[in-house]
Amino acid sequence: MRLVCLFIFFIFSLNAADWVTLQGTESKVSHIPWGFFQVRAQHNDSQIIKKNGFNKTPFAYIKPTLENQSELQVARARIGIRGSLTDDNKINYFTLGEVAPNGVNNPLGYQTHNYLMDASLTFKYLPIYIRVGRFKYSGSEEGNMARFASPLIMFSTVGNNLMLERFIKTSKSDIVVGDSYTSEPSHGVGAYRDSGIQFFKAIEINEKSSLTLSYMIGNGSGLANENLNNNHFTHYGFASYENLFGEGKGYRTESLKLYSWYQTGKRQLYSDGESHLYDRIRYGMGVTYFHDKLRLEAEYMKGEGMIMTGVKDVNTNENEETWQYNMKAPVENVANGYYLLSSYELYNHFEVIARYDEYKRMKNSDIDYREFKTLTMGLSYIFNGYDRLDVNYALNEGKAPYNSTANSILKSMGDLIGIQYTMVIK
Repeated sequence: MRLVCLFIFFIFSLNAADWVTLQGTESKVSHIPWGFFQVRAQHNDSQIIKKNGFNKTPFAYIKPTLENQSELQVARARIGIRGSLTDDNKINYFTLGEVAPNGVNNPLGYQTHNYLMDASLTFKYLPIYIRVGRFKYSGSEEGNMARFASPLIMFSTVGNNLMLERFIKTSKSDIVVGDSYTSEPSHGVGAYRDSGIQFFKAIEINEKSSLTLSYMIGNGSGLANENLNNNHFTHYGFASYENLFGEGKGYRTESLKLYSWYQTGKRQLYSDGESHLYDRIRYGMGVTYFHDKLRLEAEYMKGEGMIMTGVKDVNTNENEETWQYNMKAPVENVANGYYLLSSYELYNHFEVIARYDEYKRMKNSDIDYREFKTLTMGLSYIFNGYDRLDVNYALNEGKAPYNSTANSILKSMGDLIGIQYTMVIK
C-alpha cells in the first residue's frame, strides 16, 4: 500500500539517470569487457575505548576488517563483460566479478569468497523487459548508481547501516538474547543486489520525459547462491519520473528525477536450533537534479525489522578483537534517515561536493536509540572519461540521548579523511 501511495505521489509530480534501463539493457551487439579499480587511503582519528577486554569503538577503524586506523587498500577491483547474445539485440547479458578484499568477500575480515556480483540475462521480446539472474535491485539512488562515478568515497550513514544489508550466521553457540542476534557474517554484504527475476519498462511520455516502472522478486539473500529464507521471497517495487534537460548518460545525465521504492521480505535466523522468520521492510523516496554543472540530491529512507545495531567485539582479550554484527530482528524495531547532497563543477575537471546525512536507529527503544550525523566535504579531479581522483573529509557525530554509558563512548567518534583514485575500463 505504501508503494502505491508513493507511486501516485510521483506520477502527479515532476527526475537523474534511469539506472534500471541503463544497467539492465545493452545497445551494442559486441561483447564489451568493462570494470573499474579503486585504490583508497584513509585515516580515522576516533579515540579507542576498551572495557573489560572488549573494544567498544568499532567505528574507530577502517572497513572492512576493522584492524587499523590508517590504511592503504585496493577498495574495489571489478571486471566483467557485457553485450548481446543475438544479432537483433533481443537478449542482453551482464556480468561483473569482485576480487578486492572488501565487504563483498571479506566482511569484518571473514573471507567469504563471494566473488561473483552480477550475472544476468535480459530478454527484450515483449513490451515489458524481463531480467533474470543476479543483479542490482531497483531502489535507493545511492545503491543504484555506478560506484565509479560517485565523488563520495563512503556511503551515507543511513545507506551503509540500513540499506547495505549484512547477513549473519546464527546457531546455539551464538549470542542470542531474545530477538537480538550477534554473530559473524554468513557471506558478504548484499551490495544492493539479489538473485531473481525483474520486470521493467521505461515509458516515454514525450521527447524529454519518461516514466520507469520495475518489479522484482528475489531470494532476499544478497550474493548467496541459494534462498536462505525458507523459500520466502523478497519483493522490490520501484517507480521514477525523469525530465531531461540536455545530453549525458548515467550519472552525467542532465535531468530532474523523482523516484520512490519499496521492499519487503522475510529473513530466517536460528535460535536454540529453531528457525525464526522476521520481516524486513525498507522504503524511501528521493529527488536528483543535475544541470549546468550543479547537482542536487536528497533521499529519505526508512526500515522496519532486521535493524543492524552495529559491530561488537566478543573477544575478552584486550589485545585482540573478534568482530561480529548485531541484529535486532523483530519488525517493531525501526530506523530512518536521509541525506542531502550538492556538488558543483568549479571549472574544467574540478568539482566540489558536500553531503549531510542523518541516521536515527532503534527509535522504538530509548536505551538502544542512537543518532548519527555526518557532514562530508570533498574535492574531485576528473580525468578524461570516468577516471577520477577524490578527496573526502567526513565530520562524524554520534549520540545516545537516553543511554549515558553509550553516549560517553560515542563522544570518542572522530573524523575520517580519505583519498581515492578510480580507473575505469570501458
